[in-house]
Amino acid sequence: MRRLARSSIAMLFAVGLAACQPATTGPEAGLAAARARWAARGPDSYAVTVARSCECLSEMAGPVRVVVSGKVVQSRTYLPSGTAVSAPYASAFPSVEALFGMIDEAIKRGDVKVTAEYDRTLGYPKRFVAGDPAADAPVYTMSDFEAR
Repeated sequence: MRRLARSSIAMLFAVGLAACQPATTGPEAGLAAARARWAARGPDSYAVTVARSCECLSEMAGPVRVVVSGKVVQSRTYLPSGTAVSAPYASAFPSVEALFGMIDEAIKRGDVKVTAEYDRTLGYPKRFVAGDPAADAPVYTMSDFEAR
């Protein structure tokens, strides 16, 4: 009887502990859920600050204010100087939609570890790394999101 009681208590403890653990999902599921939130709640027009931390030219690091209107990038401006990002460096500062594409491509490649954090409400990527930042993998961050 004691053995049955102990095993029942152990099972209840294990079930309770499992219920407290966050659900584990792969990067594909996280991306799909974030894209769904963005599709449902994300505005067609917005501004967001994009930065890259990397061992690269300052023109490729930012921060840059990206302004999107009707889902089309209207401008990319370096902060705090206010100068426009030149065409050769524009892709270093993606829109939300383009960053989703970059995350998707990194996942599909499968040759590097993909880490992404998404806004809980709108779903846009807040942080993205494909690879090891210590090995100079760029770290993308989006902040100061503003619907327009």
